[in-house]
Amino acid sequence: MESRGAVIAMVALFVFSIMPIVVSADSDGDGISDATDDCIWSSGTSTVDRTGCPDSDNDGTSDINDPWTTPNPNFETEQILNSNEDYNDVEYSGDGYSLVTGSDDNFVRTWNSSTFVNLRSANMGSDVHAVAYSPDSNYVAAGVDDDTVHIFDANTMTNLYGGISVNVGSNERVYDLEFSPASDLLAVSIARDNTGSGTNGIVAFIDVTTGNFFSSGINPGGEDRFYDTAFSPDGNFIAVGSEGDWYITEISTGNTVEAIATPPDSVNAITWSPDGNYIVMCGAYESNGARVQVHEYDGNSWPIIWEVPTTTSCSSADFSPDGSKFVIGMYWYLGDGATAKIYETDTGLLVDTFSGPRPNNCGQNNNQCGQIDGVSWHPDGSKIVTSHTRNDEGVYFWVADVDEDNDGYNTTDQGDGVVDAFPTDGSQWDDTDGDGFGDNPDPATTPDACIDLFGTSTADRYGCPDRDGDGWSDDGDWAPDDPEQWVDSDGDGYGDEYYYEVVNTFYHVNQRGDAFPDNPTQWNDSDSDGWGDNYANQSWDEFRESTWPGIVVSGATEIDQFPINHYQWLDTDGDWWGDNQIGDDADACPYVYGNSTADRYGCPDTDGDTYSDPTANWGAVSSTGYCQADGLPLDPTQWCDRDGDGFGENQDGNLPDECPDEAGSSIIDRVGCLDTDGDGYSDQGDPFPNDDTQWENRDGDSLECGGDNQSGNNPDVFPDDP
Repeated sequence: MESRGAVIAMVALFVFSIMPIVVSADSDGDGISDATDDCIWSSGTSTVDRTGCPDSDNDGTSDINDPWTTPNPNFETEQILNSNEDYNDVEYSGDGYSLVTGSDDNFVRTWNSSTFVNLRSANMGSDVHAVAYSPDSNYVAAGVDDDTVHIFDANTMTNLYGGISVNVGSNERVYDLEFSPASDLLAVSIARDNTGSGTNGIVAFIDVTTGNFFSSGINPGGEDRFYDTAFSPDGNFIAVGSEGDWYITEISTGNTVEAIATPPDSVNAITWSPDGNYIVMCGAYESNGARVQVHEYDGNSWPIIWEVPTTTSCSSADFSPDGSKFVIGMYWYLGDGATAKIYETDTGLLVDTFSGPRPNNCGQNNNQCGQIDGVSWHPDGSKIVTSHTRNDEGVYFWVADVDEDNDGYNTTDQGDGVVDAFPTDGSQWDDTDGDGFGDNPDPATTPDACIDLFGTSTADRYGCPDRDGDGWSDDGDWAPDDPEQWVDSDGDGYGDEYYYEVVNTFYHVNQRGDAFPDNPTQWNDSDSDGWGDNYANQSWDEFRESTWPGIVVSGATEIDQFPINHYQWLDTDGDWWGDNQIGDDADACPYVYGNSTADRYGCPDTDGDTYSDPTANWGAVSSTGYCQADGLPLDPTQWCDRDGDGFGENQDGNLPDECPDEAGSSIIDRVGCLDTDGDGYSDQGDPFPNDDTQWENRDGDSLECGGDNQSGNNPDVFPDDP
C-alpha cells in the first residue's frame, strides 16, 4: 500500500496534469482575479449582480439571483418504482436524461428519467450502498458491500475496471461516492460499517480514466470515519463530513484549509452550492433532535449563516442546479421521518416538504416511517428523485407543480417564454405593467384597471397610478397630492378623513379633513362634542367671542352654539346658556330667556342684578336658610333677604336690612327690624313699641308722662322738661 506522501503526490500530479497553470490569483480559472471574483470557488461569467459567478443563460445575472427553479415548487409524486428491497442511493446524470440507483438486491441500475424505464442493470453480487453519476454523463460508479467500487460506461453498463478494492482495513464500508466536476476523479468516503468496529476510514480517490486507486487518500483531523463528500465547483477542493467535524481539503496538496468543529455528532450529508459560496451540512440525532446548517464563505472563512432544527437525523442532501435552494432527506423516526424538506439557501425559509407513504401508521411519535437515503435534484430544476429504505422501499420521482393554480400558465418558464405572474391565483396570469395586479377583469382577483400603466392603487380600483400613495388612483382621488385625503363626499372642500391633535382631553387642534363628511356646512368640531363649529345666524357675532372657531355658513346644520364647550351645543331660548343639564354652565331655564348668572344660569332677572327671579322650584331662600333666587327681584341693588321682610342684606344697596336674621318692617330709625306697633320705628328704638301713635320721649322722663307726639295717645305736655 502506498505511503500517504506518495498518494498525495500522485493525486497532485493527476490533478495538475489536467489543470491549466494559472499565473495570477484566479483560483477557479475563470479569468477573473480572486480580488474581484465574487465566486472564487466556481468559475463563472456573471457581471451584473456579481462578478465571476455561474450564469447559465449568459444574461449577466448570476444563477442564484436569476433562478429557474420555481419559488414555490409544490413537489408532487410523478412516478414510484416500487420494490421489496431497500434502495440505498440515487443520482441524476449531468444531462438529466437518466439516473442511477443502488439497492440491496445487489443491482446497480440506470433509468430513463422521463419514461422511468430501466435502461441497463448490473448484478454486483452484494448490496450496493452508494452510487454516483458523472457530471459529463459518461460514467456510473457503484460502491458495493464487499469493499469494492465499480466504474461503468454509462451508455453500455460495461464494467471498465472490474471491482476496484477499496479495503483499507477491516469492518469498513463505502458510504458515499462523488465524481469531480471534470468527471475524472472519484472520491470514496469510507467509514466503519454497521458493526461499529472499523477504525481505518479515509476519503480515497480513484482515477476515472485509469481505474487507479490511491488507497491512502486523505484523513483530515485523523477522523477515520467519513460519511459524505462534496467537490468544490472548480474541482480544486473537497468538503468532507465526518464524526462531529467537517473539513475542506485542497486536493492537489492534501492540506486541510478549513476545519469546522460546530456540526452535530455526525455529518451524514454535505453538499456544495454551484456558485461555491455555500456549504450545507446536516447531521445525526443528538440529545434533542438534529440540525441543518448552512455556511457561507465570507472571503476568509465559512461561518454559519443560519441553522434549523429537525426532529429526525438527516441522511442526504443536494442543491438545486441554480443554487437558490437545497433539499434534504430524513431518517425514519419521529415527526420528520421519511420527509424531504426544501429550504431557500440564503434565508433558511422552508418552501416545501414532501414524503412517501410513510408506512406502518407513521405519525408524530411513530418510529417506522421509512427513510430517504438518497436524494438528487434534476438539472432542469423541476424534478427531484429520492431513494427509500426501511419499509418504504423504492424510488420516488417528484415533479414541481409548475401550474399550481391550474390556470394553464406555468409558474416557471417551460421553454415557451410564458410564466404565470400569479402562480397561486387561478383567476390571473398576466401582469403587463408589472405592478402586481392581474390583467384579467372582475371577477378575477384584484383586476388591474390600468393594464398598461404601472400603479399601486387599491382602494377605488387596482393597479393605477397613485402618486400620493394613499391607495386611491390619481383619477379617482379627490386630492391626488395629499396622502391624507382622497374623497370629499359632501363637496365642501374638506376631505372625509378627519385628523386632529387632542389638548386637555377634549379639544381638537390642528384639525385637518372633515369631521362631518356628509354635511357640507360643517367640517370642524373643536370641542369634540359631535356638533360643528360653523353657524348660520350672523347676529350671533354679537355674543360670540372673537377667538371662537367657526364661520357663518348659510343654512348651516348640526351647529354647536358653544364651539369650545365640550358639554354644551344647543341654546333653545337664545340666552347663550346651554340646554344640556349635565354639562358645564347649564341653562336652569332652558325654555325661558334669561340673563341670570349668580345663583343659576339663564333664568329671568328682572332687575338685572345677575340673580334670577324666584320660581316655584327655586325660591329666594333654600330649605336650609341660604339665599338662592333674588329676594327683591325689582331692586337691582338687593337680592338676598333671608328673613323675607322685603329688605335686602346688601349694606351698599337700597334700604339695607339692619336686622337680616329677623323679619321686620321698621323703616325710620332702622331698616327691616321688628316694629311691633307698625309705626315705622323699630322696637329697639321705639320707647313705646306697642303704641303706634308714640315713638319718641325726648326729655327721657317717665314713660307714664306720655310721648312727644302731641297728636298721639297720652302726649307729654312738657316734652322737653323732664
